Amino acid sequence: MEHYRRIIPRLDGEEIEDRFDYYLRLVKNGVAGFIIFGGELETVRHVLKRLQDRAGQPLIIASDLEQGLGQQIKGGTTFPPAMAIASAFTTSPRVHGSRLNLLRKTIGAIAVEARYAGINAILAPVLDINTNPDNPIIATRAFGEDPETVSSFGCEMIRVLQENGIIACGKHFPGHGDTEIDSHIGLPVIRKDLSSLENLELVPFKRAIDAGVGMIMLGHLSVPAIDPSGIPASLSKMTVSYLRNKLGFKGMILTDAMNMGAIGEYAENEASLMALRAGADIILHPADPDGVAAYLGQKGYRSGALNLDHTSFTSLPSQEMPAFSEHKRLSEELTKMAIRADGEIKIKRPFLILLNDKKEDKGLYFIRALQERYPHIKHFTVSPEEDIPWHIIPSDHDMIVGVFSEIKAWKGRTSLWLKRTIDNLKERARLFISFGNPYVIGSIQGVPKIYAYWDSEAAEKAVAEGLLLRRL
Repeated sequence: MEHYRRIIPRLDGEEIEDRFDYYLRLVKNGVAGFIIFGGELETVRHVLKRLQDRAGQPLIIASDLEQGLGQQIKGGTTFPPAMAIASAFTTSPRVHGSRLNLLRKTIGAIAVEARYAGINAILAPVLDINTNPDNPIIATRAFGEDPETVSSFGCEMIRVLQENGIIACGKHFPGHGDTEIDSHIGLPVIRKDLSSLENLELVPFKRAIDAGVGMIMLGHLSVPAIDPSGIPASLSKMTVSYLRNKLGFKGMILTDAMNMGAIGEYAENEASLMALRAGADIILHPADPDGVAAYLGQKGYRSGALNLDHTSFTSLPSQEMPAFSEHKRLSEELTKMAIRADGEIKIKRPFLILLNDKKEDKGLYFIRALQERYPHIKHFTVSPEEDIPWHIIPSDHDMIVGVFSEIKAWKGRTSLWLKRTIDNLKERARLFISFGNPYVIGSIQGVPKIYAYWDSEAAEKAVAEGLLLRRL
């Protein structure tokens, strides 16, 4: 049973009741906890309480709530992504006064909703510095492009979460910001010398450790400056040693998810043993937790007690109902505050083109908001691999191009189709709007741009409202 002690497997919230016996067996076998994806709020909190009641010690119930409970659990609030949060609160790296209070209120709302659900560990903040515009997996998940901004917002998130009984987890050590490969798909290599890393990528992690962060996640990243062998940081004894001995981190170290493509050249069981022998405390999200535990036993691995102060976080769901309506209004307010415009916008007779890098309906709220004032406004949507129907674009109208490009695991780089289509439109467009990854339009010159950072209903309505105030 001891070989389950260092494993946090996946828990699917949508089937948490149907598979309760399976999850309960893992609890009885001694798993450290679960990482939860999906599910309905009241069902999730009820079943998590049942699992906690049957556990020998408090379970770590973790989740990727970078944008709040609604990012994973139906019924929770979804807040803007980290880059939007930074944009909403400041145009400089530091936040002061009433805006600092509002930032803390936002993070506090995320913590309160997580506790109500029964989640006691949030796998955030992202401490990566997004210095590479072609980064396909970080982008808006980062607070910014410089160490001061990322450190300031990241440390504030850590402090407020942990003051509210939630373990915070800084990720992805030693830094996933300067990459062009999604580690869900392949192994990124950070080709910088140690001095460069220490002056940039590692700064937010140093600050987070000083702020008392409870957990740090090792990225599936090859960083030869720290480990010349080139093996992923998540499996590297030299990387763990650097984190422990050079940076002085005393908290819990966990791997990134073990089902990711960056470590695909290793069998999952082998990679799990390598990570533990390197000094990681937790194996996160193995595809086969039973198989990993059996393999650890076969190889004679002795896990020992898990180094975790269980008094530092909450174990059972909070009984106090969060103020969900207030949190939704707060999210909408932040969304409006975050929107940034670049260039002078002059639109008289608008014609909308919406580009979506997935075959989904997007922009409906944006269109409807504009139609309230301009009921006959013309528009069309272009999806992957489709061509622009130039023949239906009126030559006497001003073209507004809305771009929907979501940051999502396993998606890969921005498609060549989207880049090519944007390039074909930039000579005719009078305005570009990014409802997602800002970098897809960031390099365009001579055309005004609006950055909304995500494609929520609130973001689409807020951009439309801003354009109407400019009297289209």
